[in-house]
Amino acid sequence: MPPRCLALPALDTRFLNPRAEIPYGLTTAEIKLAMEDIYGIVNAINTILYSKVEQRLEDLVLGNSLSGIISELVVKSIADRSESLLRNEKVGGHPDLLPVGYYDSCSILHGDEGIEVKSSIQPGGWQGHNPEACWIMVFRYSVDTQTEPIEEREPIRFVQVLTAQLSQEDWSFSGRRGQSRRTPTASITESGMHKLRSNPIYQEPGAVVWPERYSYEALYGNRRLI
Repeated sequence: MPPRCLALPALDTRFLNPRAEIPYGLTTAEIKLAMEDIYGIVNAINTILYSKVEQRLEDLVLGNSLSGIISELVVKSIADRSESLLRNEKVGGHPDLLPVGYYDSCSILHGDEGIEVKSSIQPGGWQGHNPEACWIMVFRYSVDTQTEPIEEREPIRFVQVLTAQLSQEDWSFSGRRGQSRRTPTASITESGMHKLRSNPIYQEPGAVVWPERYSYEALYGNRRLI
């Protein structure tokens, strides 16, 4: 029997929301399959890493580097599973997922239709490089890098998936000043966070920020599955 850190997570379908508004014909079922694909990919990588160095991907690659890897896996897996969306093959292109048949190419530097994907361990404060009027899909995940011994650590898993169509007014922009070399960032404002949290695709109860307002029960009452 593999150690706990190499267990394959199971997506709890009770926390999927069939009433979520998802654009471009993407379905909850396709997102579920994509998330399960990512669990399988990460588990396969970690099984090899653990056999060689007794560490996992999430122990070796931290912070923004890990979220970047997860985002790439999300984009690739959704594109593989979706009948209506393609992966944007342009490095640094926007948005990450492109609607089938809308563009002449699948390599777009800056498009006006599609879904931008973000992943994070944070419950909010999500950022981008520019304020964009577009659909955003955020995948929150949990990482256990503290439990000792390492074989008792929980595997990485998704705890919340949110999506919304944001306008430029839903972002605040922080550019460079003077000779600063900091990367310009745009942060999602309170209005944008409200839109995202009001339209969950998947969320574990413990991951909900302000459950009195954004839990399934608060959003839909006791009949959310209807």
